[in-house]
Amino acid sequence: MNKESNYQVHDSPQASVLQVLSKASYTNCEPARNFFDQKFKEGQRFFIVDFGKCLSVDSTFLGILVRLALNLRGSEEPGQLALVNLTGRNLETVRNLGIHRIAKISSYSIENEDDLNALETSEKSDIACSKTIYQAHKTLMNLNTKNLRMFCDVVSFLEQEANKNK
Repeated sequence: MNKESNYQVHDSPQASVLQVLSKASYTNCEPARNFFDQKFKEGQRFFIVDFGKCLSVDSTFLGILVRLALNLRGSEEPGQLALVNLTGRNLETVRNLGIHRIAKISSYSIENEDDLNALETSEKSDIACSKTIYQAHKTLMNLNTKNLRMFCDVVSFLEQEANKNK
């Protein structure tokens, strides 16, 4: 049975919209990562992430956004990631990590919130696996040298844990 979603989505040929409800973190970001991956694979090249109802984000979720932004930049048909309605600590974190350099930051109003649907989640797919957490932090590290220093311990720890489990 599905748990309550932390995300609402709307998909159209023009854009895929993901609205964050409450918190976006490693404990609930796997459905969002799967949504982005699926829509990108299907050819979507414009994504909007709405933070208007978001209380906080963590580095795993932000690393997933960076990976999406870099994939959009590097695809044959380049696209764009727009991060909208960022305020306070969330905006500060995005700027501190340098994400504002690869994603568009703007204000945006969802005209009809009735078009948004809860993003399907399942008990198994909700919490990000170690691989997702590792990839998210590795992506953040590769964005700039400040992030390299900030996340090198996290990545080293995850690499050591992966080697132990082999």
